[in-house]
Amino acid sequence: MNEIMKILVSLSVSGTLLLLLLLGLKQFYKNKFSRRWQYYIWVIVALRFLIPFTADTTVVGSLFEKFGTEAVTDGIPADRNATVSESTSITENTAAAETEPIEKGGNMAAAKAEPIEKGGNMAAAEAKPIEKGGNIAAALRAFYLPACLFFAWLAFALILLVYKIMVYQRFIRRVKADNIEVSDTGIRNLLSDCEEKLNIQTNVGLFCNPRIASPMLIGFFRPSILLPEGELGEKELSYIFTHELIHCRRKDMFYKWLIQIVVCVHWFNPFVYLLEKEVNQSCELSCDERVISMLDDRARREYGDMLISFLKADNPCKNSLASVTLSEGAKQIKERLGAIMDFRSRTKIIQALTGLLTLCVLFSAAFFGSYTVAAEDASPMGIGSSGAGKLHVPKDLGIPAKLCESCGKMTQRAVRVQTYETGPEVKECVHGYPFGEDLVFKEYTMYQYQCTACFYKGEFWEAYSGDITECHGYYPGK
Repeated sequence: MNEIMKILVSLSVSGTLLLLLLLGLKQFYKNKFSRRWQYYIWVIVALRFLIPFTADTTVVGSLFEKFGTEAVTDGIPADRNATVSESTSITENTAAAETEPIEKGGNMAAAKAEPIEKGGNMAAAEAKPIEKGGNIAAALRAFYLPACLFFAWLAFALILLVYKIMVYQRFIRRVKADNIEVSDTGIRNLLSDCEEKLNIQTNVGLFCNPRIASPMLIGFFRPSILLPEGELGEKELSYIFTHELIHCRRKDMFYKWLIQIVVCVHWFNPFVYLLEKEVNQSCELSCDERVISMLDDRARREYGDMLISFLKADNPCKNSLASVTLSEGAKQIKERLGAIMDFRSRTKIIQALTGLLTLCVLFSAAFFGSYTVAAEDASPMGIGSSGAGKLHVPKDLGIPAKLCESCGKMTQRAVRVQTYETGPEVKECVHGYPFGEDLVFKEYTMYQYQCTACFYKGEFWEAYSGDITECHGYYPGK
């Protein structure tokens, strides 16, 4: 659970950083780049919120790795004056006994038995669990808090998703109940001409609905155009059909629901609602740009007048989750009209800058990255049981995966939790200088078995890693 929550929050942070980057650059590209680019660039942000794709070293990934093990290592001594545990004392004494010359000990059996007498009973020491710093209590806290947060997040995300689906279905049922199929041959022929012009292969339905005041497109796989009651001229119908068919061709309903999934997953992040607003605005602006690119100046003014005419009518039946509406709020209509009148073709320089900024956004998405669950630094080989952690083994050997006690898969791996030092012990300078002494610190590492499949966390153990020597002897020129 802890790993899942870290991945989720890291994705939220990474997506927010990318969103803020684009919003910060908006004044630069708003009136220069195409509205189509400004619409689809948010797909990268949405995927950054959802998919934990990342490079080896990233900003957000490195940030979360630093705080990854604090919950289970509160009691581990981190300073150099920390007390050495019983198991550590046994390790040192055992290692010293094994390396001591036999001549000094006389009898090899006596020499090897001596450390056990100094360190106490070896079996008792190995059977004694690690109690230093309340590691077990800390591990329990580290499990239950993320678990509670995970289930709270999951419950609210599912409730929000189910609510949005219910709102969509209720709106579709209410609208379809009042639909009246358009049977006018002239209007249907006009729709067919627009479909042929835009190369629309899907069969699009055409209905009239007295409950709506503005044309809209509904449906994912069987799209339908809904027209309000009233007389509409041939030109107005042509603009309406072109606008809604462009939405159909670009699959804007799927795009909108991709953003809704982002909102449901990251409901706790206020910036995802800002992303939703930006996508909805860019959707209509990009569609307008596509329509007016096929019109002359006079037709553009007529298209703008049509938008205003639908704005004046109150539309009690509309829903951004279930439809793509021709006319939105007054503020957005004002921006759309400004974009219509200011429309111009993009130069090659602008197109080059557009491609360059796209690459920068992609690089930033990879650079921000996210936290991922991976096999971390391997611990010493042969340390699998609670007592084996007392052995002094080389640091460069790894431990193979073992069978997880929770899910039964061979995916439980040894993960290094924290490294700390004890001491110092004052010794003569190893370089033989007549002045100064060496400070020798003993390094210990705490490990834990963690499953990469079900995120189960097993037992802890610690091992002696080696000595760290700081030379304070005499150096020439000192």
